Amino acid sequence: MKSASWKTGIIVLMLALTVACGNNTGINGGTASPEPTKAPQEENAGKETVSLVDEKKVEELLAQFENKSPSKAVTMSVSLTELFDVLGVAPIGVPTTKSTLPAAFDAIPRVGSSHQPDIEAIAGLQPDVVIGPSSIKDNLEKQFVSAKLSTAYLPSDSLDELKLSATVLGKLFNKEAEAKAYIEKFNTDEKAAIAAVEGKTAPSVMILFGSAESLMLMNEKTFVGSLVENLGGTNVVTDVLKSTETYTPMDMENVVTANPDIILLVAHGDPTAVAKKFEEDVKTNGAWDKLNAFKNDKLISLDYSLFGIASLPKAVTAYTELAGIMYK
Repeated sequence: MKSASWKTGIIVLMLALTVACGNNTGINGGTASPEPTKAPQEENAGKETVSLVDEKKVEELLAQFENKSPSKAVTMSVSLTELFDVLGVAPIGVPTTKSTLPAAFDAIPRVGSSHQPDIEAIAGLQPDVVIGPSSIKDNLEKQFVSAKLSTAYLPSDSLDELKLSATVLGKLFNKEAEAKAYIEKFNTDEKAAIAAVEGKTAPSVMILFGSAESLMLMNEKTFVGSLVENLGGTNVVTDVLKSTETYTPMDMENVVTANPDIILLVAHGDPTAVAKKFEEDVKTNGAWDKLNAFKNDKLISLDYSLFGIASLPKAVTAYTELAGIMYK
């Protein structure tokens, strides 16, 4: 995590988006203006988005579990909970969330949200491990250290990370065949979704995430960012603004400089209110008539239930909907 003060605001917003938590103890409880709209480049046409999982990363992540397959696991992430369901593994506790969890887990105890986990409820389940996404581990570990809960963290922000974590969980719970079959099927469907837009003129895209109070720009290491990249779109945060941060505070001057063809909004809260606030900021800046996205009526609020939380099971549907937006 960065130490700069604006990161605090980013973490608060990410808590609501990722619904996750983590800690630093092991399984045994020990401490531990852009270019004009352009067609996709030749090398990107029909690209294999994730043909192989990095086995070195798999082993590094598995090392957290000290070669032990937990019989009782609590998950504090919607994204990871979905992967448990994909593999046919039932956790003993799942996060409390407004998002829809797999129906198979309807009777599983809810153990609090990522930003306010119910430590007493989690401890009462006596889990072998609490599993959450690595992205906000540093912000949440202090809530678990006093309870001496054993924890581990898996990446779950982008499609590549979800596939990696599915592989890790498959090995951890002796479900390697299920994980491999699911990822292979997903890769086939993913390739078909990408092939549907090959040869079409690719737009430049800016992705905004947040609320009416605060907005951030997202790069390709996020769920929506990875979808845009795989569909051939140019993410102006990386390509024009040259930012290497996954989340970058929005600045109207940067919006004008990037001048994207499309602005995608992932609103935490009322998307209409967030879009209105952004439009007001643009008008105040005096750049309304200069932005391609507004000239072409391309400020699009994405469905939070589909795009708000990184999801492997929902990704193919998300590809289809996003392709319709980008190439309409």
